[in-house]
Amino acid sequence: MFWNKLGIGIDCGDDIWRIVALRAAGAGYEVTYAAAFVVDQEQPVEAISALEALLHATGAQHRIAMALPASGCTFKTASLPPGKLADLLQVIQFEAEHQFPLPLQELSWGFSLSPEPSGRQHAVIVGARLSLVDEHLAMLRQANAVPFALLPAPVAAREAIARTEGIYLVVSVGAHWSDLCLYEDDRLLACRSIMAGNPETDEWAERIARELRPWIVGTEGLQQLLVLGLESQKSGVALAHACGLPVTACDPWQGLHDSQGLVSKLEDQPAAFAAAIGLAKMALHQQAGINLLPQQFKTAARQQRQLAWIYSILLCALLLLAPVAYNTNHTLQAKQADLAKLNHKVQRARQHNGTPLHPAMEAAQQILLALYEPAGRPLELLRLLSAQLPAGITLTDFTYDREKTAVLHGRADSNAVLAEAASIITSTKVFDDVMLNFSSLVKEKGQQGYDFQITCTLPAGADSTLGTGKKAHGILPRKRTIQ
Repeated sequence: MFWNKLGIGIDCGDDIWRIVALRAAGAGYEVTYAAAFVVDQEQPVEAISALEALLHATGAQHRIAMALPASGCTFKTASLPPGKLADLLQVIQFEAEHQFPLPLQELSWGFSLSPEPSGRQHAVIVGARLSLVDEHLAMLRQANAVPFALLPAPVAAREAIARTEGIYLVVSVGAHWSDLCLYEDDRLLACRSIMAGNPETDEWAERIARELRPWIVGTEGLQQLLVLGLESQKSGVALAHACGLPVTACDPWQGLHDSQGLVSKLEDQPAAFAAAIGLAKMALHQQAGINLLPQQFKTAARQQRQLAWIYSILLCALLLLAPVAYNTNHTLQAKQADLAKLNHKVQRARQHNGTPLHPAMEAAQQILLALYEPAGRPLELLRLLSAQLPAGITLTDFTYDREKTAVLHGRADSNAVLAEAASIITSTKVFDDVMLNFSSLVKEKGQQGYDFQITCTLPAGADSTLGTGKKAHGILPRKRTIQ
């Protein structure tokens, strides 16, 4: 069901995989799965098995978003003038070619655009090595999973906290690496990842403050610092003292409904799941501004979405047409029942009275019977031939001239098969004569066959639907061509 779809977020760190599955619950979200796995990057067997089991349990009703570590990504920003999207794309590609440290052929890159108060467009361009992207996608393939989006971890983590206005800093804390981001409203102004070490050490706050100081000094109106993944209040106080800014420790689980108590069962720190939660939300709504998936994955995902819409439209059409089809079928059955009763009455009348029917009634009865004969119905005749022709015969053209001829064009694998086909057509006893007009050898693309034409003569006067003597009054036979 559409309302049971899950958004699955997978945050693949250097040594820990964090997986979160969310389901829409009214205006909020419900947690249906949450787990962390300490993995060996060479063989993350446990995490892959758990992911495969989760996907199997949810069937096709899920969307997956995956995160790349910010330490493996390059972030660039640019302020672009207003313009058409096609023109902006050219400028963005130019910026990427000249600002990224590697050629674009070696990168998988994406971007997002957001309006600035001045009317210009703020562009965030992110690139990652193709080798890093392939490594993460290879791990997902082992679990038979295909993501719809691949995003930098700090961008995904930002989706796990409430919207904030003004200029502020976001620090996503990790066991070894910490991601630092500068925001104005929802616009990412700058992002970098540093190896700050364990946040419980005394030096951690000083390292973070030293990296943030250029932004703090050079940015007017900087209001606060938001921290994700920080468990110790002591570390938060030390960071606030070192930076001279108020520090707010954000809870990424806030506002999520956890009816199964999954958060309390986590062995890993709950605050470290910010990126996985943000990924699950983005997957559920299919929102990914910066998507680092290679182009072939994006094309496949777009085609799948289009196919899903087509299936939905067809389903709605079937539901709308079902009552019409039912009523039509019911009416047809009623008419057939009336006809059967009438035929039964006619037969009883003949048995009791012995009086011959009126000529008009006999003609009408002959017409009804003729409607079911192959000679009077080109589609029935074509169905009869298609069902009985041997393997190795392919019909390409079928021309039907009522009460005259039926002409068959096609290709045969061999003359022996063609002779067998002519014999079978003759044995149907539908035609007065069956003639093989020609059989020509054709060679093309390393294959050969025999193009043929067979003319079948229909019995004259066999079609009672035309009426007796109508040809003499100038009524021409109808000709149909089926290709």
